[in-house]
Amino acid sequence: MGAVTFLLIVAVASGQIASDKVAVTPAKISDPLPFKVGETLVYDIKFSRLVFSGIIGELKLTVAEPVDPPSSEMIELRAEAISKGFFPALFGVKVKDRFTSLVNQTDLAMHTSIKILEEGKTRREQKSVINRETGLVTYTDRDLVNTKSAPKRKEKSSPTWTQDILSIIYFVRSQPLKEGDVISVPVCDGGEIYNIDVVSGTRQEIKTAVGKFKAIQLNAKVFDGRYLKRSGEMLVWVTDDTSRVPIRARIKTSGSTITVDLKRLP
Repeated sequence: MGAVTFLLIVAVASGQIASDKVAVTPAKISDPLPFKVGETLVYDIKFSRLVFSGIIGELKLTVAEPVDPPSSEMIELRAEAISKGFFPALFGVKVKDRFTSLVNQTDLAMHTSIKILEEGKTRREQKSVINRETGLVTYTDRDLVNTKSAPKRKEKSSPTWTQDILSIIYFVRSQPLKEGDVISVPVCDGGEIYNIDVVSGTRQEIKTAVGKFKAIQLNAKVFDGRYLKRSGEMLVWVTDDTSRVPIRARIKTSGSTITVDLKRLP
């Protein structure tokens, strides 16, 4: 379990997405927001393929006040994905990936996106900064092991309102989510801009480790060649209430299934 697992959870896979026309997304969000500073959600990540199955990691999502620098205009979204269980130990894969997204409180526009990837012997920092005045994204990729190597840097045009692979979770939570709605979101990842569609589906009852929930099924359209270069399906369930808490994600591709289940509420 590594960065790819987490990216699939939030409907994007870095470096494996085909370019597509970027939609113009109105940044209309619910007021008040469905989440507050201090919210922490914890999930188990399970992998299954044929007769093999087991927990491969844990995911923690946190909403916090910005620390460096402090800001009353921004919200800091954090995610940590760590490997655990039998399979990562068997294959000697140790993962601790951290994601931070600084977003504007008013419209949830992404300002800064940082990934710290620790996977085996690899340690990298990948940072994207959006300049809303100039419509540019500056991306920096730094090797934290070989500190003498020069960081890779690029600058490209960007929508002034965009999301990253973490903040898109929270933006979708801020939407009405009526059945049949299609939410098109420009997403910045690796210094590139992609368009992600999320389709709001039927209401269902979902049972988790923390109880039963009335939930809304969301279909992230990222497979079958449009975004990811392989077939598959990704479904996410959020609570059918004002909080829109993500309680389950299920990714099926290449004969394997990854299930992400909520195990701890605030």
